[in-house]
Amino acid sequence: MSIRQKITLLTKPISIFSLLCVLVFSAVPSCGGPSTNSAPSLDRSNDTEEASDEKIEIIENSESSSQTPIQESPNEIKADKWTVLVYIMGDTDLEEFALTDIVEMSRVPNSENVDIVVLFDRSEIYSEESVLNVENFSDTKILQIKNGTIQVLEDQLGERNLGDAGTLAEFIQYGFSQFPAERTALILWDHGAGWPGMGPDDGNNFDVLDLEEISNGIEAGLENTGIEKLDLIGFDACLMGTFEVAITMVEHAEIMVASQELEPGHGWDWQALEILASDPSVDAKALGLAIADGYVQHALDYGTETEITLSVIDLTKMNSVEEALKALEIPLVSESEYLSSKLGSAQSKSLRVGRNPDPSLDAQMIDLGDLAKELGEVEPELLGLTNNLISAIDEAVIGHVSGKATKTSTGLAIYFPELEQYSDQRYFYLEGISSWQNILTSYFQAQDNIPEAEQARFLTDMYPAEYTLDAAEGLYITAQFDLAAQDNLTEAVIYYGLPEEDGSILFLGEEPAVIADDGSGLAQGFYDLTVLTMSDGEDTVYAYTQLYSDEESQLAFLDIPLTYVPPPGYGEDDVLYDVVLSITIDAETGDILSEIYYSTDQTGQWGELVADPEGLIYPVFLLQNTDFSFDWIEIDEIGLWADIPNLAYSFEPLESGIEFVAELWVYDYGGNSDYVYVEDIIP
Repeated sequence: MSIRQKITLLTKPISIFSLLCVLVFSAVPSCGGPSTNSAPSLDRSNDTEEASDEKIEIIENSESSSQTPIQESPNEIKADKWTVLVYIMGDTDLEEFALTDIVEMSRVPNSENVDIVVLFDRSEIYSEESVLNVENFSDTKILQIKNGTIQVLEDQLGERNLGDAGTLAEFIQYGFSQFPAERTALILWDHGAGWPGMGPDDGNNFDVLDLEEISNGIEAGLENTGIEKLDLIGFDACLMGTFEVAITMVEHAEIMVASQELEPGHGWDWQALEILASDPSVDAKALGLAIADGYVQHALDYGTETEITLSVIDLTKMNSVEEALKALEIPLVSESEYLSSKLGSAQSKSLRVGRNPDPSLDAQMIDLGDLAKELGEVEPELLGLTNNLISAIDEAVIGHVSGKATKTSTGLAIYFPELEQYSDQRYFYLEGISSWQNILTSYFQAQDNIPEAEQARFLTDMYPAEYTLDAAEGLYITAQFDLAAQDNLTEAVIYYGLPEEDGSILFLGEEPAVIADDGSGLAQGFYDLTVLTMSDGEDTVYAYTQLYSDEESQLAFLDIPLTYVPPPGYGEDDVLYDVVLSITIDAETGDILSEIYYSTDQTGQWGELVADPEGLIYPVFLLQNTDFSFDWIEIDEIGLWADIPNLAYSFEPLESGIEFVAELWVYDYGGNSDYVYVEDIIP
């Protein structure tokens, strides 16, 4: 029996296994974004000062400031009118998408009913394009989008740090003072990560606007505007549709719009704001639903609809969600020794968002409503409490869209690391979520206390593993696990790969295996003897594949870990991007239905990868070392040109006569594991 080790990504490429990992074929025909702020500060030496009550103060124009403050003047609030403030943290690799979104805003018909005001920070690196009537710039400006053009309202702000709460506060106070309206919206735009916040601002040391800073910035910005709450708060960013974000926003807004899953680079269709121009009586709920509808159509137009989510959340109902979770906390903590295995089982079956095969890069978030449903099914005694939580979520989430891969989503994600070693300790310092923090703490303690006799293991001494191998039928492995661990088991996985001369194993992929629940104590895995290849038309390489499928929809979903290396002179030198390629396949035909590359930057923020075609993409594999530890390694013998639209993918059979290894693993909810293996020759 062995304990699975924490998996880490090496920061330097490893030049090994070239014969096994790089295939120089002819082109294969195509089938078809955590904050690094360890001690976040609201201070900004040139822009803000922290008052004694720890609230952010909007700076006044003074000789002591080296940057021009955002000016403001009071105006009368106009009834039946919306002011929409858009905070675009565009000093990132997503800048080109920001330009497109500005154009979409310009298509909103001119109306006295709506003002669209944008704080836009651009980059010196990623784009030199003009936008509408405004030439390229690389600093920060305030713009009004009207009559199909841009009016520059503030042109002398210099380079502002949009990862600073003070900048957000200044913009909010300026926008609602200059453009007072009865109805108000604030929308934040950039990469996102959920509770760690969003960003970064590349030009300001990759500063991230964390959740506390977002909250403080909104509070300080609204303080002198006469606005108690925003009508709508929105996040056009990845992974922001979470319980943690929504609870934090309760005091600041009535309605929240955000995605619990990763967002494609195109993001929202900002032309959806035209509903405000056409009807002055539109409320925040109607606006949110219009944004969600526009997002669906946008995704359909771009071919990214498979994995999308977007939620419209009534924040006034979030207290009920919190109370339902608090009620569930009581048994999950007081009866942790018994219920933790049930919670672990439910977690393993729930929809995960922000996935990456490398768990150290995974967002470690799941759908909260789906978790409640699964928990009620595995433990009927909790069914009343889990149903109450599901009902509270249903009432709070007044609008929700999803794709085929996310059809079990309910509108709110929550942070739930599979193992304590994957958890970020900063999470336990967040305020307002103590019930869930207590549940996690109790769960992690239970993971450490699983009796050895009840930990995952195979009984190979008594019942040797069996396998069948056939060129057409593939490989089947069957093994007997200890029934004493039955209730603690959460998953079985088959890994397949190639043995190395030194005794290590280079795994090429993984797929779910089956744990029998009929009392037989059997686990079985299947491998079809193929491997995914990627080609740029010049070279072809193997790629690691994490595969899972949905029998009902007849779809297969692949997550493929990669590394992207920009060409010299593109952004920061020597910066590598951790990338996951998500592919959806029609399981019957094998056709690729959608593909999208997501990257995680050095601050832990997620977004669609924006790659220079002259950059390189390298495959990343799981290596089992000779001491049975694991590492995720990049193999840099040959990289593929990062011309993403022209990359092709194909599953190819391993060549006859090649030696291969397959391992069938079982895991319990505490991460304890055991495996059996097959080493044979491809027939």
